[in-house]
Amino acid sequence: MATNYNLALAVYRHSLTTPDAVAVVSRGQSLTYGEIAARAASLADGLRRSRAWQCRERSPLRVGILASRGIDACVALLAACWAGAAYVPIGLKLPEERTLTLLSLCDLSAIIADEDGARLLTERLLDACPPIVIHASRTPLSARDDAVEVLSMASLPPVTVVEPTLMAAHETAYIIFTSGTTGVPKGVVISSGAARHYAAMIAERLGLRSSDRALETCELGFDFSVHNMFSTWEVGAALHILPATTVMNAVKFARTSELTVWNSVPSLAGMLRQVNALKAGSLAGLRITVFGGEQLPEATVTAWQSAAPNSVIVNLYGPTEATVFCLAQTIGQPLPVTPGRGVLAIGTPLPGSAAKVVDEDGVELADGTAGELAIAGVQLADGYLGAADLTASRFPVIDGQRWYLSGDVATRDAAGNFHCFGRIDNQVKVLGYRVELEEIDAHLRLVSHVDVVGSVAWPLVDGMARGIVCFVGVPTIDADRLISDLKARLPAYMVPNRLIALAEMPLNHSGKVDRRALHRLLDTDAA
Repeated sequence: MATNYNLALAVYRHSLTTPDAVAVVSRGQSLTYGEIAARAASLADGLRRSRAWQCRERSPLRVGILASRGIDACVALLAACWAGAAYVPIGLKLPEERTLTLLSLCDLSAIIADEDGARLLTERLLDACPPIVIHASRTPLSARDDAVEVLSMASLPPVTVVEPTLMAAHETAYIIFTSGTTGVPKGVVISSGAARHYAAMIAERLGLRSSDRALETCELGFDFSVHNMFSTWEVGAALHILPATTVMNAVKFARTSELTVWNSVPSLAGMLRQVNALKAGSLAGLRITVFGGEQLPEATVTAWQSAAPNSVIVNLYGPTEATVFCLAQTIGQPLPVTPGRGVLAIGTPLPGSAAKVVDEDGVELADGTAGELAIAGVQLADGYLGAADLTASRFPVIDGQRWYLSGDVATRDAAGNFHCFGRIDNQVKVLGYRVELEEIDAHLRLVSHVDVVGSVAWPLVDGMARGIVCFVGVPTIDADRLISDLKARLPAYMVPNRLIALAEMPLNHSGKVDRRALHRLLDTDAA
């Protein structure tokens, strides 16, 4: 009998064995495994029964999820999986033009929208929609084109819950879009085999339990959400979704929800530290902390160990192209700090993955030598949607094995642990010198005692950077003192021309410091 790699399979199994166990909690509402399976199966049946779905002979099937993190979003993506389709997150904060671009790239079979998503479906967007739109809006929604079938979730009848559609390992589980250097977003295509391997592997690696209550802090368009949802559901645990409006009250949320597993980018912990929310023992109920998505500062770890003394801390690394995370570093004593950077090592490859540091020709470099981090293994993406040339360049075959060139600068130490120094594309030339912005960030964190910082090359004259401007995520700073301290640590060409205090640091959808937004602030001020 063929193996079913459908991502919804774990939820289905728990709906049979522990139907009354809580699967997801959001804004005071919760669904058990039995309830979420029933809702997802009903929505999947609505997709299958729609006239457009039945008439669609060509494959693959793809369903856009126009929803913010919440119960409806979870049900929607599980329904897409249940019906045998790939899910494609579409962020609610995207400009209309970018949403139209995604729709043109994806060739979607359907869109499922929560109430907030439905409000964004203007006539222009509806005209560009696929032939099926299912929404959770309380008000009627209709398309001008009769070719678009619009259904309300509330109108879908209950169905008998059956096993999710059989999906082979090579079929697509989801497509997540990342920014592209050409201005056109890149759709990263992840197979069901890669996604199922990750969910089962990481749940075992972390030792997750059915009794756990895990934190969700991410929108669907950030692939950290794949980890949060499917590792939790893999073991039949409960996912507690932190509302975007209460992020700065995350510690209180964790205590009220009695969370045992924390999942977030380090920036969130850094912001909580800056507002003095990480009191000693304030997160004593946590037994596992997962940080990922960006570099993990040493100061953040020290503060977290005091706040969550009973928690194991795991630093996970991985690009979207390697199915969420592919390297891990469990934090022990002494802290595994990357020399000269003040951030934690990214560790060693997780089961099923491999890593090495290579030069520009793909030749493996000796330990201690910096180069580009390359990744291989079962979790590699199929490539980029509709971009064969880009896929070939970023996923080369080296010595008979397929690798992904991450674009990250890294080394491996003598013990076999990898250390990441930042992005190759965050290397800039300032007055002729090559500068890594992350290196400036690392020193700025140390002298300012602030975790949330960001450096940009500015101004740009004839395409060349003439200086560095740094932002510090606090209301006020002693700029002269900090620049003096940086001069003692950095060569003159790396010392910022300006330091700016910014109480509300702009973050991108992944929760990372948004350097493009910082550039815009400077450009606006200069105009």
